[in-house]
Amino acid sequence: KERSKSINIMSTLKNQQKQSKKAVKALLEESLAKLEKLEVTYKEYFGSISSLSEASKAFDSSYLDRNPLVLKAVGGTQDAIASVLADLYTLETFIHLHVPKMEDGNNFGVTVQLAALKVLSDTQEALQKNMDELPKYYAARADALDKLNRKTETKTTVVKVETEDGGTKKTTTTEETKSSEGLAVDFHRTQAVFAVDVTYLTLAQKALRATQAGYLAAIDFCSKNKEKLESPKGTGGGSNYSSMY
Repeated sequence: KERSKSINIMSTLKNQQKQSKKAVKALLEESLAKLEKLEVTYKEYFGSISSLSEASKAFDSSYLDRNPLVLKAVGGTQDAIASVLADLYTLETFIHLHVPKMEDGNNFGVTVQLAALKVLSDTQEALQKNMDELPKYYAARADALDKLNRKTETKTTVVKVETEDGGTKKTTTTEETKSSEGLAVDFHRTQAVFAVDVTYLTLAQKALRATQAGYLAAIDFCSKNKEKLESPKGTGGGSNYSSMY
């Protein structure tokens, strides 16, 4: 009974191994297109930025309440990181499922596997830090906006309406009070808001470049060492689950 249960577990793992192999094959085939897409994304968000000071000057009063340029860059960079992280997890799973059972000798392939896992782990950790940092933009900008000294203007309008009811004129008076919020009058507080925009625009720019570099390094390593990652002890080695029985 125990033997039958173990065989079922190994059969399931072997199936997962085959599925991971298919997933990685497709991933590597599409990796070039993905790298090109990341570059297109980078140019779309940051291609027009020549310097931080120029980016800051481009933000006028129309960007005060909401900066669509930074919102797009931050959100798009998060999407790119999430997509790359998913691929790195796929590669990581593939390697884990192809680690052979422990035995003496012929362990160079396992060393390659461990090196690949280290590359993937370090890249994932770095990208995840950026992923966690970018959403802080919203709170940071909200805090800067809260500190603006805004003028509040209140305007009262009196409206008189005359109507005839059976030959008798009636006058109805209605008072309407409207409040409007003016733009910030404090120059430095305004600049503090835009400084948050520039800070996170820069962070998103660096994060997207790091995402490209990390993805390229991972794909390059795994492509060059695919045979060792899949069969660390050779085609007749012990990476196949069925070899345990």
